[in-house]
Amino acid sequence: MSKYPSLQIHPGRGLGFLILGASLHDALTRLKAHPHLYPTIDVSYSPTQPLVAPIVLNLPANGFRLRFDGPDQRLRLIEILDFGKTQLSYKNIDLVKLPEEKTAPSASQGCPGQQGPVFRHVYNRLMGPTFPGEYLLPKEAAESQTGLYVLSYPGIAFTFPLQHSAWSPSADFVSLLSSSAAAPAKSLAIFDGTAWHEARQDLFTRPCSNPRSLALSAKGKEHQPDEVELVSVCGGGVVDLIRRSSAPFRVVLGETTPQDLVAELGPPDAIYRKNDHRLSIHKPRRREQRTSHGSYGASPARSDDFVDADQSSAHTTTDDSDAEDDADQRVDDQGQSTAKCFYNYFHHGFDIFISYPSNPSPPFPRPDHPPQQPSTTKAMDRLVATKVLLHGNVPGSYPFNRYRRTRWAIDSESTGVSASLDSETPFTELSHELRNIWKGNYASDEAEKATQHAIVLDRDWGDSPGSSYEVLEGWEDSEQTRKKSSSAQGGSGSGTTQIFGFPGLLFEVLKNDALLSTAWGSTLLLPKSSFPPRAIVGDRPRYIAKCTDDLYRWQRINRPAVGHGHFVLHDGPPFANGSLHIGHALNKILKDITCRFQLSLGRKVEYVPGWDCHGLPIEIKALERLKGQLATGNDESIDPILVRHAARELAEDSIATQRHEFREWGIMADWNNAWKTMDWDFELRQLEVFSDMVKAGLIYRRFKPVYWSPSSRTALAEAELEYRDDHISAAAYVKYPMELRVNGELSKVHALIWTTTPWTLPANQAIAVRSDLQYYIIETTEDGRFIVSESNLEYVAEEAFPTQEVTVIDSVMGKDLIGQTYRDHVFGVNPRARPILDAAFVSDSTGTGMVHIAPGHGMEDYELCLDHGISAFAPVDDAGRFTTMALQNHPSVLANKTVLDDGSEAVIGLLRYHGFLVRTLQYCHKYPYDWRTKLPVIIRATEQWFADVGQIQASALDALDRVNYIPNSGQERLKSFVKNRQEWCISRQRAWGVPIPALYHKESGKAILTGDSMDHIISVIRSRGTSAWWTDPADDARWIAPSLSAEYGIGVFRRGKDTMDVWFDSGTSWTRTAGDYDDIHPQADVYLEGTDQHRGWFQSSLLTCIARQKASEPESQTVTAPFKTVITHGFVLDSAGRKMSKSVGNVISPHEIIAGSLLPVVKNRLDAMGPDALRLWVASSDYTSDVKVNLAVLKTVHTNLTKYRTLFKFILGNLQDFDPGKMTLSGLETPHRIALLHLHSVYHNVYRFYNTVDYAKAVNEINHYVARDLSGFYLETVKDALYLERGEARVQAQSTLLVISQCLQTMLAPVAPLLVEETWDYTPKDIKDNFSHPLHVTWDKQVRYLDQFTDSQLTRDISTLDAANTAIKRAQEKARGMKLMGGSLDCFAMLQITTLHGDWQTVSDCYNRYLSDLATLFVVSDVEVYEGQPPIGMWSHEWMESEPFKVDSVEMMAYVYKPNQAKCMRCWRYLAPLSGQDEKALCERCESIVQEIRQLEPGQVVVEAKQNAAAGA
Repeated sequence: MSKYPSLQIHPGRGLGFLILGASLHDALTRLKAHPHLYPTIDVSYSPTQPLVAPIVLNLPANGFRLRFDGPDQRLRLIEILDFGKTQLSYKNIDLVKLPEEKTAPSASQGCPGQQGPVFRHVYNRLMGPTFPGEYLLPKEAAESQTGLYVLSYPGIAFTFPLQHSAWSPSADFVSLLSSSAAAPAKSLAIFDGTAWHEARQDLFTRPCSNPRSLALSAKGKEHQPDEVELVSVCGGGVVDLIRRSSAPFRVVLGETTPQDLVAELGPPDAIYRKNDHRLSIHKPRRREQRTSHGSYGASPARSDDFVDADQSSAHTTTDDSDAEDDADQRVDDQGQSTAKCFYNYFHHGFDIFISYPSNPSPPFPRPDHPPQQPSTTKAMDRLVATKVLLHGNVPGSYPFNRYRRTRWAIDSESTGVSASLDSETPFTELSHELRNIWKGNYASDEAEKATQHAIVLDRDWGDSPGSSYEVLEGWEDSEQTRKKSSSAQGGSGSGTTQIFGFPGLLFEVLKNDALLSTAWGSTLLLPKSSFPPRAIVGDRPRYIAKCTDDLYRWQRINRPAVGHGHFVLHDGPPFANGSLHIGHALNKILKDITCRFQLSLGRKVEYVPGWDCHGLPIEIKALERLKGQLATGNDESIDPILVRHAARELAEDSIATQRHEFREWGIMADWNNAWKTMDWDFELRQLEVFSDMVKAGLIYRRFKPVYWSPSSRTALAEAELEYRDDHISAAAYVKYPMELRVNGELSKVHALIWTTTPWTLPANQAIAVRSDLQYYIIETTEDGRFIVSESNLEYVAEEAFPTQEVTVIDSVMGKDLIGQTYRDHVFGVNPRARPILDAAFVSDSTGTGMVHIAPGHGMEDYELCLDHGISAFAPVDDAGRFTTMALQNHPSVLANKTVLDDGSEAVIGLLRYHGFLVRTLQYCHKYPYDWRTKLPVIIRATEQWFADVGQIQASALDALDRVNYIPNSGQERLKSFVKNRQEWCISRQRAWGVPIPALYHKESGKAILTGDSMDHIISVIRSRGTSAWWTDPADDARWIAPSLSAEYGIGVFRRGKDTMDVWFDSGTSWTRTAGDYDDIHPQADVYLEGTDQHRGWFQSSLLTCIARQKASEPESQTVTAPFKTVITHGFVLDSAGRKMSKSVGNVISPHEIIAGSLLPVVKNRLDAMGPDALRLWVASSDYTSDVKVNLAVLKTVHTNLTKYRTLFKFILGNLQDFDPGKMTLSGLETPHRIALLHLHSVYHNVYRFYNTVDYAKAVNEINHYVARDLSGFYLETVKDALYLERGEARVQAQSTLLVISQCLQTMLAPVAPLLVEETWDYTPKDIKDNFSHPLHVTWDKQVRYLDQFTDSQLTRDISTLDAANTAIKRAQEKARGMKLMGGSLDCFAMLQITTLHGDWQTVSDCYNRYLSDLATLFVVSDVEVYEGQPPIGMWSHEWMESEPFKVDSVEMMAYVYKPNQAKCMRCWRYLAPLSGQDEKALCERCESIVQEIRQLEPGQVVVEAKQNAAAGA
């Protein structure tokens, strides 16, 4: 597949999806939808004649440009200027074959110097014969000069350079262009016309044959609403929409309904509700989605993405849209504001306001028609169209290209207007004509002046279509509340546009066109950046590669190799089974943040991912697959070799899937060298550790009870269990007859036992009591005499004998019962006497005080009987069914019955039949389950291999004392698991795993596992692999050590089938970190896993590592754990604190967060937030406890990410023209020094939190800094210097912004690396050339840099300045509440020290110290400071609001009041002289700057009003 953008040439029609006649809006929107293909789009136009001169879109990275006419903004000409940047073809034949290698497109990339097609290729293969073209002489007709020959075909023309010396008018052009005098084509033009020399005459004025929208030019156009060509304003609330091919549609304000609009114009592209500022973007059609968008296809971005960017012309509609819902909506008077909304038609170029009817607009006054009375609206409770807003789409305006340009004209026939007034009429002419028309409509000149007064609006970045509300409603609100003092303040901010009104008409005029004022906007240095407001999905793979694989390789080369500069995070391997879940994301991203922070400290990071590949879950899936293939239902009939092969394939598939998903999360790791526990070299390392433990006597085989999973048919370790609290068992009270002296006489009594596992009674070998307990002999009215402990008597009497009277007849101490015997008459063969034993584990709080002992089914039972020479007996098979030994007198009664089901019921039935069952009941209690199959386990004595933990326990605990733990509670938790473990069952009865290389004598069954046998078997595996253990013939002598063959003979051994516990597999993964540093004492810097790994991987890693050390250095007293620091995290829960489960339906997947596919309660969809959103969620969470994830949390994450992007867009936009060579941080103004002090503080705090692995606090600190110190303070204060100043003042601001940007990148690098990489990608080249990549920068470098900006005096003064700033803001809010002011600059401020006592002089000195900077710091026009009473004249202002405040004990008052100077039309501060024209007023500073610009950049400042229209009616 080509790495270049590929476009087909269609002569006379277009280039790919770019169709001649398409609107500028349509073309720009489609280009911007694919920034990875079209990264740079330069828009150029005439500042003085934006609606007359053509508009040019230049795409330097793609080698072509587009020319649009000015009035209608439609594509007229496509020019190919560089054939090396886009793969162009005609009828599937390439114009030029480009090389395969190419990186991401940019202005400097592509195929430099690639020539265009040669003439013969064009003439013979592509286009065919044509008429002669025209020759353009070189500028200087010298023999050495080169002219241009334009070869024209219908709709397309090629330009070939031709040596002027070879040119002759009489020469055959085919011969000329085929000769060596002609070079390959230099350019190509696509146009509408038969030949270029004819078409160029009226290229930009002739009617277009194609529609404005690609959607209308493709198939299925009958499903698209016809486009509006012209809007005819008829007056009196009537507007005719003149359409391309359909009949005109008349909109009558106050009568036309939303249903009418939808029927004629289609559903709107969006609906904006002014009451809650909610924009509903319509989704694609669900029933008849047949709209074609040409060969290029529709934009992959959701239409939601257009809210603060250019709106799509790809018409997204829905049959059940809000438009139709709103059409039928009825509310009462109180709810009328809720019903108001805008229908936004981006592709038509207008908005229609929907509300309840109001008084209609008056018709244009006509001398030939008497005035008409406005008609009365018939239905006041129906929603109707009440206003229409037409968008001019003037180049250079902030909302440029949000809508298609709408052309309009005032209908002379309907209105009687004699002059031609339309959207291209200069506003000065338009205004003059309308004033004359309506002059007789005003009662006085003052009334006319009030109506004609301009309202100032602020059009700024991020404007939504809701700004239409500001245009329409802002005027009406001002009409109702206009006061003489504030009539010019209809809005806040910089005021980039003004509104002028006439009866029934409203015009928004762009100030940068100098229609009514001087164009000071051309002297402003406004931010310009192509950094997108949202992450672009198409760019994601490129940024992921850069900030992961490329970064990991870079640091492995450029960071120190060994010593303190090396950091190793050893990966706890995830199980290679299925896709990843949100818990994996929490774990892996925490590891990645840790590694990235260590990288930012200057250390070389080693993080090699791993996978745990063996074990039951994969084997079960392999068996299921094989059973389907082999049509068998029996696991035991399947060859283990097939199982292992199928399991390996499943593991490899899962690893490939998981690796891809991990990398999508931006995980930086050595993915090319990832290890797997099924790798040959890993298994060898594991077996070598096992061999060392065998040689040290730490491995032994014993017949003893272990946890056994009937569902898995294998032994389990404690770490492989999970406990359920709701398990139900059939508990039973059972009696065993015995003889005991009662009151001095030998009497028949019963030992009463209570058990929750009646199925273990066939294996009973003894009864245990506790020697220090008091026991009662009780007598019941029906069942005889029983022995019960004193402490449990009351409970037992109620439970076992609820209907009988119980009497205590004697007592006996437990020690006197020891040695007594009883008999089992149900399960015993020729019932023998069985002993009563002393056991400390007998409880005095539960049961009867007498415990049934079955050494084959209980750990403590086994140890007790082992001390008394009683053998374990367990008549249960691998499937958890009774064997014939369970009831030897009648084997068939219990044989093959499942012990946890019908077997237990059969045992109870036998007891009842023989009269030994006292009572049975259902009992709910905690019980162990197999963590893989989720089914209950049993305890069963089998022959298993064990690791002797007791021998190394003390050393392991000692090593744990030298480990760091985060959180600290992890230390005691891990140590408690080690303390409570004496041995470890390491054998499993499964096929998929590392074999335990034991040999068994065929006749005696004796197991052989010695150092010699291990060495020999490992040597065989080293050459043949572990699979040969299963695949080789059973009598293969290669596996038998020569010493064994010599001692026992040949052919007497068989190979064992047990495999190792998977915890032993992953527990030996520390061998991966051995070799480079210390084979015996390998130690990673960090192990980081979930808290469940205290009894799992942390423990198995510790035990195997310590065992290896003790085996290798038995005399050494020093042992080390395989980890220096253990970090544990909690589990991920939903908002209700529940574990995520598919059955509950509360699962949130990482992909949903990345893709933004989660739907909130309302219709709005979350944005595609990308991997950084997933990462920021992890970093923002307190991982030391369980972590919750829900929609509310993700919305907060999205908000913070959006703030970061907005901040970087602002910074990058203001650094585009920054010269790093002029960077200065000395002699900074106060706002910049305060900003650097804030930065210094937050930078140190964030570093401290990262260093203590407290990521949530680090992110919280960053968020507060962005919101409080940057957005809330510095960015507001610095705009003045950035936009208005030239020279040193602006350089200081840019220098400070650059430092802030660099430090912010460093702080965000661990948690949002894609964002940091993206910001670097959009950083100006001059800055890149002079500074290091932010992911390569180290913290210490930035810290040393920031430490130079400490200022003790300013640090002390900041709180005093903040107090005044807060008070001023509160006073301003009071004034805004009374509609006395708009923007912050619309007032002066005064600070008054009201009481001159205490430390008032220090406070006064502080404010006077920074007096010249206070206006900038507080963002007001001017600030004065007074001690005591100010001059009398201060109280004479037209309005004034105040707010008291204190600085320590000094009482003060903050005042804001109406300025007594004129508004500077450039900086908007009220510092201009009152004399002169308001629209030309400048303050002294701006006057000086403008004069300087006039001298340095002549022609930039337009002083006189120009005759060009920038009005959108």
